[in-house]
Amino acid sequence: MDKIKGQANKVGELLFDRETGATYKKTVMLTWAILRETGVLLWLVICLAFVGGEWFWYRSIALGRTTRSWYEDLKVPSAEAPKSASEIGESALAALGTGTETLLYQAKKQLGMDVAPPTSRAQKPLIEATAEPAPEPVKPANAAIASAAAQVTPESVAAPSVTFDASQTTTSPETDTDASIETDANI
Repeated sequence: MDKIKGQANKVGELLFDRETGATYKKTVMLTWAILRETGVLLWLVICLAFVGGEWFWYRSIALGRTTRSWYEDLKVPSAEAPKSASEIGESALAALGTGTETLLYQAKKQLGMDVAPPTSRAQKPLIEATAEPAPEPVKPANAAIASAAAQVTPESVAAPSVTFDASQTTTSPETDTDASIETDANI
């Protein structure tokens, strides 16, 4: 029993010694500092990935545009060109650009890079107005058609009315007829 009491006293002295408390306190503080600095390092690596993604994105777009320009120069230009895929892509990029610019600005700022805050770009109108004259109305070739068309007004044309009487319908196939549906055509 004396051995147990002696060993318990030794353990108690070690646990409640001032040096033991200071050592544990230093251990916890050092562990917290390591975890915090590791978190900051991971955040900076994520920011670097965003900036690298932005660089790759813009380089890919520039390569695609130069390739498209080269390919379109090989074609013979027509009088009226439809909206090209690059114009469609530019409008999509403009729509998505604002959010990514803000994200990348914050990531660059976290990395300590000197960058200007994102500015809003004025978007080109999707449809450019041209001063083309309005087309002339189509004239009927036959005079009889023209006079008949002039006499017809929306009020003079009545839509056909359809009435349905559910009491006269049956479900047996022998008596299934269209007699229960009445139509009035006032045309």
